[in-house]
Amino acid sequence: MNFYALPIAKRFTIVAVCLLCTNVLHAQLTAPERDWSGITEYTRSSQQDSIFTFFETTGTLKATHSSGNPSTFTWYKYNSTVSNIADRFEQINTQSGTSSELTGLTEGGYRVIITDNTDSTETYTAWLFTDDITISGVSVYNQCDFLELTIQSEPNFYDIENDRFVYYDLSRSMQTENNKYGRAYFENTLWEASDSRIEIPESGTTVLTIENTAPLYDASYSATVTNPFGRILTTQTSTIEAKATDAILTVQVNEDGTWSDYSDSGYEALLELRLESGALNADSVYWYVDNQKYVDYEEVYQTIWRDSAILTNRTESLPDKNLMTPGYYRIRHYSVNTTSGCIDSVYIDVTVDSSAIKENAIPNVFSPDNDGINSTFKFVDSDENIKSIRSFNIKIFSRSGKQVYSYSGDPKEWEGWNGQINGKGPNAAEGVYYYIIEARGWDDRTFKRGPYKGFLYLFRKK
Repeated sequence: MNFYALPIAKRFTIVAVCLLCTNVLHAQLTAPERDWSGITEYTRSSQQDSIFTFFETTGTLKATHSSGNPSTFTWYKYNSTVSNIADRFEQINTQSGTSSELTGLTEGGYRVIITDNTDSTETYTAWLFTDDITISGVSVYNQCDFLELTIQSEPNFYDIENDRFVYYDLSRSMQTENNKYGRAYFENTLWEASDSRIEIPESGTTVLTIENTAPLYDASYSATVTNPFGRILTTQTSTIEAKATDAILTVQVNEDGTWSDYSDSGYEALLELRLESGALNADSVYWYVDNQKYVDYEEVYQTIWRDSAILTNRTESLPDKNLMTPGYYRIRHYSVNTTSGCIDSVYIDVTVDSSAIKENAIPNVFSPDNDGINSTFKFVDSDENIKSIRSFNIKIFSRSGKQVYSYSGDPKEWEGWNGQINGKGPNAAEGVYYYIIEARGWDDRTFKRGPYKGFLYLFRKK
């Protein structure tokens, strides 16, 4: 059993410091009307003292001698400001009888020394907390980027954390303070929004911050605090107007008459785009198409197209596809809440393939036998090998230099040479022919030399 430094009594035969330890069957210092009770966590003793919490401004302690005999009760209160640790329990009251009760006690540590008529002396210590904390409301800091809500309490958060619900470790020579309950007072705080679409981050504190994005819907907010003593405190705001806006952009591409979501796979010029806004809490939206350029070796963007709309009138926009030649583009989208003045933006980078006629797109032999196998001279896998071509022309000559076939138009629509003179006359003779391809891409790249002229062999099965 631990013995602590005690005020000097005139006479005693037994000093029993009851710490709600396991070898004491009946505690003799109680708080019958308490709302919560616990024990201390002294670090250098296996025996602990009682903690009694009242949900009032004051509390009551009652003491009896274990014998039940008439006794003298000398009461003390802990004063942490006294420099001499041995003198920190200061006498506050003396009573006689079979029991003693003190009412109207303020928060702090209390000790009672009980001497009965047989001169048996017992000493008991307890810590008394008065949980009269109130929540006065919630302060609101509402901005475009975030919403911050802070519980306002009496006393304030910092006083509760540092100065309330404190007991001192009597097992240590310096009797250091333990702020466990004050620091944990608001740890179990549940925040809720009246609009379920608002995502509440886990906070568990007096401060709730909603950001990335800030709330997009008007709502009221409630906070429920379940403190370490099981007491529940609640508060609720009035409806808070959502200021923030969220720019949501969907980019779609028209491929062969079908709209599909833009992906990082390659697209050819001229690229037809549809820009759709899904902006939230906005009244106006804006779209921009910027072309990436390099000026003095630095990457810059130049706006080449823009559009805007009242969101209730229109949510989509179609950039001029003639602007979407090979290159790199940034599609910017802005949503604006003119009432709050908040703006949000988002962008997507779009690539339009450079023009290309790949060498392996041009075969060197074909056999126009109407058997469906290599029957025409045409590009191989044109979707993969032919990119962003603005104009295309092919001419085919016999070995004597006579033109036997020509085509001008879209290379993707070219069905190829079927082996007939001019594509519809008599069959051309079997043998070697010479082709010349001239083309220009949407990026003004020209295709004339290299693999874009050469020989092909027309072969007819016997």
